[in-house]
Formats: sequence, C-alpha cells, structure tokens
Amino acid sequence: MKRLTSDEEILEHLHSDLPILDVRAPIEFEAGALPSSTNLPLLDNEQRALIGTVYKQQGSDHAIALGYKLISGDVHAARAKAWSEFVAENPKAAVMCFRGGQRSQLVQKELRRLGFEIPLIEGGFKRVRGLLSSQLLEACRSQNWMILSGFTGSGKTELLRRGPCAMLDLEKAARHRGSVFGTWPGGQPSPVTFENALGLDASRLLLRHQKQQQSETKRQTWIEDESRSIGRLVLPAAVFETLSTAKVWILERPRDQRARRLVDEYLRENYGFQDGRIDEGASDLCRLDIGRAILKIEKRLGGAEAKTLMAMTDVATREFAQTGLFSSHWSWVERLLEKYYDPLYENHLDRISDRVIGRGPEEAFRSLENV
Repeated sequence: MKRLTSDEEILEHLHSDLPILDVRAPIEFEAGALPSSTNLPLLDNEQRALIGTVYKQQGSDHAIALGYKLISGDVHAARAKAWSEFVAENPKAAVMCFRGGQRSQLVQKELRRLGFEIPLIEGGFKRVRGLLSSQLLEACRSQNWMILSGFTGSGKTELLRRGPCAMLDLEKAARHRGSVFGTWPGGQPSPVTFENALGLDASRLLLRHQKQQQSETKRQTWIEDESRSIGRLVLPAAVFETLSTAKVWILERPRDQRARRLVDEYLRENYGFQDGRIDEGASDLCRLDIGRAILKIEKRLGGAEAKTLMAMTDVATREFAQTGLFSSHWSWVERLLEKYYDPLYENHLDRISDRVIGRGPEEAFRSLENV
C-alpha cells in the first residue's frame, strides 16, 4: 500500500496543504496537530488509556486483541463511515497516527477494503514534528532576517502580509496579535501546534528561496517585532534568537491613525462588526472583553489611570451600542496608546537602537531594496 516515505514526499504533501486524516486519540490531537489535519480517531481517549494499561501489564498480543474488541460492531461501523466520508471529500488525503504504526495501518487497510487508496505517512506525527522543527531551525540559520518594528497599531503585520516580501507570520501561527487586546476568536493553538505551523511556514520560505536560487545574503525574510511570548505561547528559542540579533526597520504612523486602525481591526475581526451597524448582543460581549483586558494591565497602568480608562470605555461602549459607530472607541484607545503602549515601545526602542537601520512611513518601507 502507498506510503510517503521520504522527507521530500512528506514536505510536498504539507506544502500543498493536502488533507491529513489524523487517527490518533483526541487527547493526542489536542496536545499537538499539523496544519490541514482532521482528527477522526481509531480509539477514543478512554480506549487508548485502557489498551495502554493492558499493554504494560499483559503485553502486545493482549493489547491488540482488546483493541479489536473495543472497535468492533457498531463502533467500527461508525468510525469506518466517518473515515470513508472524509476521504471521499478529500481524495488526496494521507493517513497518520503517532508513529505510523498499527493505528494508521489498520485505518489504511479498512479504507482500502471500502474502495479508497490513500497513502500512509511513514513515521507518523512524531517524524513530521521533528522534520518541521529542523526546517524552522534551518530557516533561522540560513535566511537574511529583517525585523519590521513600530509602535502598537502601526500596521506592521498587515503591511508584510500584503507582500511581496517573504515573511514568517508569527501572529497568524499563534492566532494572537501580541497584546492584551490581541485575542483571536477561537483562542490560541497548543504550543506544539503553534511550533508546527511555524515550521511549515519556515519550510515554505526555504523552498521559495531554493526556487529563486538566491545567495544567502539575498535571502531576505521579514518578521514582525514581537516579545518572547505571544499571548500564552512562547516563541521557539531559535526564532527568539533571530529576533534578538536581526536588523530593524521602524514603521511610523501618527498615534490617532494607529488608534483608528486598532479599533477597526479589533471590532471587525473579533466581533464581525460593521461601522455604523448596531449589534446589541455582540456589543455587550465586546464591553465585557474590553473591561477584562483593562483589568489585566491595571497594575502597570496605575490605579488612577485604570479608573480613567474604565470610565472612558464605559461611555464608549454605551455610545457604540446605540450608534454602532467605530468612532465611539477612538478616544480611549488613543489614550491607552499614549499612556501604556507607547511608553513600553519607547523603552523597547532604547534596547534595540543599535540595530535600527531605518524608519519612516509605509511609502519609505516600500522603497527599500528587495521589498
């Protein structure tokens, strides 16, 4: 039966965003997954734990026998139906378990019996995770890294995403914008899933530069300036070391424009608001979320400033609930930038000043060579 055996075959599958049928138990999948993978387990968490206990106490043969018993009858029929429906919708999928062993082989055989031929990823999740980790490390060592920095709300990530420069998108992989107000709907991935996403993006960068046949000095790759942590996730050591040594270019934008950008981004992306449209239920949730975020930084703000901002956000959220106008939030966000985020960045700028090679508005950045 078909197998993806070489690193090149596995990376080609991942680079193409082809589906992966991950048959590990849900607890394994939640701890760490691959991009484009879907979890349709052979064994649920309780079954996996029970078989593991039998394996330790009675050996492999007894564990295998118990496994067949646990997934027989209606359970087997339901899971086989789920696998076949998935592959029918995703005929280019590959199947994977933790080490590419018995679980993925059993599912591959069952799918073949049902008329579906899909390859198995040899070495499973463990191998792919190691491969992506090595790709990330290679990219960190071989690329000419450049950092785009700037005060909060400057639009750094948006500018890099519009291209055409190569970038490693930390916020996309972390599903977080890097501040107390930076949460994405749906929350953040697990640390392992985050690292896998970064590894895949890094692998695509290596492939891009390989195709362009660029020398190492011209392999310019941009990364947004971030702290060691993004939300609750911590950057891999190799990435943080890159951020600690790379040259820096600073994107400049007036504070009032930054405040308006942040309001628009936050309200549209987190709640699906449209400027001028009233959505009472979502407005209530927005009000609660803003209050919680202010409380998280109350100690750094100071009690008096936190109270001022809370009062301003109360007025803003009430007005917003009545009008739906984004401008309701501009004043308190601009004050938050002035009193909290901008002083933090000024301190950061002092620490990285010896690595700054330029600064200016978006037009100046666009005029840089290789951007």
